[in-house]
Amino acid sequence: MRKLLLISMGVMLMLGGCAKEKPCVAENGIVCYDEENQRYQIEDGARIRVMVENEAYGQALINLWDAEHPEQTGVIEPIVVQNFDAATWLGYKTDIALLWSNDAAQILNNFMPVQPDLEVMIQEHVPQQFGELLNLEGLRYVPMSYYGLVFSTNVTMLNEMGYDSTDENGDGLVDAFDSFEELMALAEEWGGIERIYYDRAVTAVFPFALSELWASMVFFSADQFRFFATYEALRPGMETDEFLETLKFLRAMGEYPWYLNPQEASGEEAAETAADEELDTEEAGVLMADPDTEAPSEEASSEGDENKKTPDNPGEEEEIILPYRSENDRAFEGGWLYDVYLEKLISPFSLVGTWMYYNQQEDIEQQDFYFSPMPTWKEQSLSPLAKTKGYLLSEETKYPSAANEVLRLIRSEAGIQAYMDTVDEIPAVTVVDRPENRPAPENEEAEGKGESDKIVPYYLSFRNENQRQISHAFSLSQEESMVAFEKDPSVRGWDMLSEIGLIEIAESVIKQEMTPEEAQLKLLERSESWMTPYKPAEEVPES
Repeated sequence: MRKLLLISMGVMLMLGGCAKEKPCVAENGIVCYDEENQRYQIEDGARIRVMVENEAYGQALINLWDAEHPEQTGVIEPIVVQNFDAATWLGYKTDIALLWSNDAAQILNNFMPVQPDLEVMIQEHVPQQFGELLNLEGLRYVPMSYYGLVFSTNVTMLNEMGYDSTDENGDGLVDAFDSFEELMALAEEWGGIERIYYDRAVTAVFPFALSELWASMVFFSADQFRFFATYEALRPGMETDEFLETLKFLRAMGEYPWYLNPQEASGEEAAETAADEELDTEEAGVLMADPDTEAPSEEASSEGDENKKTPDNPGEEEEIILPYRSENDRAFEGGWLYDVYLEKLISPFSLVGTWMYYNQQEDIEQQDFYFSPMPTWKEQSLSPLAKTKGYLLSEETKYPSAANEVLRLIRSEAGIQAYMDTVDEIPAVTVVDRPENRPAPENEEAEGKGESDKIVPYYLSFRNENQRQISHAFSLSQEESMVAFEKDPSVRGWDMLSEIGLIEIAESVIKQEMTPEEAQLKLLERSESWMTPYKPAEEVPES
C-alpha cells in the first residue's frame, strides 16, 4: 500500500501538481506551476536557448526575464537565425524553436505540448485557426506573426472621387463597399472605362488575378469553403455545396468589368460603341437588370432554378448571368498587379502583401490605405491564405519547467509588446484593444468582478494604425493547408491542388466556357484520379 501511495505522489508531481506534504520542485523533468505567482518554477542552473529574429528582440527578452526573475538572471540565451525552417532548427536544436508552420509540421514529433495553465493563457489571444492541425493533440505550435495578403481600400481616392468612405463599425472596410455585391455595382457603374486620379490612370476597380495559385486561394473561399477542412488529404471537399458556391462566385467575378480601358471614343463614336455593346448583349440572350422583365430566352434562364441577388436587384429571385467581360482577360494575362496598387494608384481596392512597402508608399503618395478582412459575398466573408511563424518547446529540453516559463513570458502582454517594438512583423494576436481604451486603475478591480469567464484583451501599442488593421485582418484569414497523405507524408494535399489544373478550370468558369457544375465535376474527376496512388487498397476501384 505504501509503495502504491508513493507512486501516486510521483504521478502528481509529474503532472505539475503540488502535494501538501511535499511541495512541487522543478527538477528531474518535472514541470511545476506556481499558482500564487502564476508562473512556472525555474530549475537550478537552467539555460534556455531561444531562436529569435534579431538581437534587439533577444535582448528585450533577456531584459524582461531578468526584471521578472531577478533571483535567477541569465536564463535566456537568444540564438539569432535568418531562416526559420526545419533544417535550421535541426542544426541548432534550441530549447525553444521559431518555425514557419509548414516546417513545424514536418518535424512536429520533436516538440512537446505546453502545460495546461499556459495553454489556457495562450489560447485566449491566438486566432484558433492558425496551427490548429498542429495542435490537435495538445498545444504545441504558438503563432507569433503573420505573412500573407489582406484587403486594402484607398479611402483618399474614394473621397476625391466623391464616394462616402465612412467606416462606422471600425472593421477597416468602407461601409458603402464592404461586400463584393457592392464592388460589382461600382464596376458596373464605371462600365470598364478608366478614371483619372491625380493625373494618373485608374485602370482597375479591383485588380484581381489568378496567375498564382497561393494568392488566388482567396477566390476559392466563398460560402466559407476551405480545402481539406476535415484535415484529411483524401477529402479535399470539392463535392460540397460550398465548393460549388465558390465556383459560382468566380463566374460572377467574370460578369463585371474589373479592369478599365481608356476612354478613346467620344460623341458619335461613344454612342456607336454603346449601341454595339447593347446589340451584343441582346444577341447573347442576356437579360439586363430590370426586376419587372422576364428573360427572353432559355439560354438566359438555363440555370433559373438557382437563385442569385444582383447588385441592381437585391430582391431578384431569378439568377441572371451577364456576359463575360473581356476586360478581365488581364486577370490571367496581366500578371501580378497588387504592388502597382500602392506604387501607381491604379485602383481604389486591392490585395496587399506583408512584404510590400505599404507604409512608405502611404507617406510618398500621401494616401490613406485602409487594411481589413475581405468583403463579403452573400453575407459570408472571403478569406485569403496566410502563413504564420511560431514557437514550439523542444521535447529534448533539460529544463521543461523553465522552458514553459520562457514561453509564458514571450506570450505575455509585455512579451508581445517587446516583440512588436523590436521585430518588423505583424503580430499574431486577437482580442486586442487600443491603449486609450484601457480602464482606469480604480475601475479595473470593479470591472473584473464576475468576468473571469471572459477574455481580457492585451492593450498593445502598435507601431502605427496600419499594423493594427493588418493584424486584425489576419485574425479572420485562413491558414495554408498542411495536410499530407498517410501513404506518403512527404506529399501534401497542396501538391494535388497545384497539379490538377485548378486555376485553368477557374479561368474557364470565369470566362463562361464552363458552368460551375461542369467545373466541379471535372475537378472531382481529376482530383480522384490524382489521389488514386495514395488511397487505401480497398478504396481503389478495380480496372
